[in-house]
Amino acid sequence: MLLNIFSIENKKPNWSENAFSIYKKRFDNSIKIQWINLKPEKKVKSSNKQIVIKKESLKLLDSVGNKEIIVSLDKKGSIWNTHELKEKFEEWKSSSQDISFLIGGAYGLSSECLKKSDETWSLSPLTFPHSMVPVLVIEQLYRVWSISKNHPYHK
Repeated sequence: MLLNIFSIENKKPNWSENAFSIYKKRFDNSIKIQWINLKPEKKVKSSNKQIVIKKESLKLLDSVGNKEIIVSLDKKGSIWNTHELKEKFEEWKSSSQDISFLIGGAYGLSSECLKKSDETWSLSPLTFPHSMVPVLVIEQLYRVWSISKNHPYHK
């Protein structure tokens, strides 16, 4: 199973890459994970916010394969507890499809992108720095994976 985490961001800070790498190494060979950064649109004072959102969302959707499950991260998405996320993860695993998690730019994702998503997930009602979101996603995925493996990580 391949888990892709696509994010709109200029550069990954070292601390977030290091944290992501720690969790990535903990999965066994049945799970492959990659974090792919896509460059944000250049923003100038005259930039139209909706055009930026649309272009960045299109970049994300263009990066996803045809048969992948798309999970978009959005503040209006479903908030899952650990048990609910584990159930989703088990469904995704049994589908034998790759999963792509989409993290929008500073302005979020377009309504078209959200409509094309199989799931819309909100990590929290709080706002997080963009570099932290992929780390939170991989940690939560590791948590639910470890539960399914009866690993003591989640107590």
